[in-house]
Amino acid sequence: DIEWWAQALMAPIIGIIASCWAFKTNCEPGFHCLRGPPLILLCCFVWVLHVVVHLAVLNFMVPKFSKPPPEEDPAAVETFQTLSARTPCSWFTSNPIHCLRSKHFYSHSPPCSKFHLGKEFIMRPNTAIGCFFDESAVLLSPKARKA
Repeated sequence: DIEWWAQALMAPIIGIIASCWAFKTNCEPGFHCLRGPPLILLCCFVWVLHVVVHLAVLNFMVPKFSKPPPEEDPAAVETFQTLSARTPCSWFTSNPIHCLRSKHFYSHSPPCSKFHLGKEFIMRPNTAIGCFFDESAVLLSPKARKA
């Protein structure tokens, strides 16, 4: 999954930081004092050690603390249209460039409304361009009345 790969790809990068730390602490009071190839080998060893420990933690420790996947996907039948009809903020409505392009370049009527927290009542739906949120429909829904 993408989160695991993102963390795994950080291992060599953070290993470089650990290697730099080993280099910078060389001959500092209370630390090692190496010169030439042994110092280079130490830096390489620190890098390899960090990458191995980082990946081991990702493979063996992290799964022990993760939640098991649900038996059934709760959003399997959810479409973008049904979700965005009740959720005002989406990639389209939170992107000011998309909203400006909708108004000035494509001349949509009504254009994609920019989402501002607390100003959802200003937003107008336009199903032709994928803007489905309508506050009046959300306020009238039985689910919203129970909340």
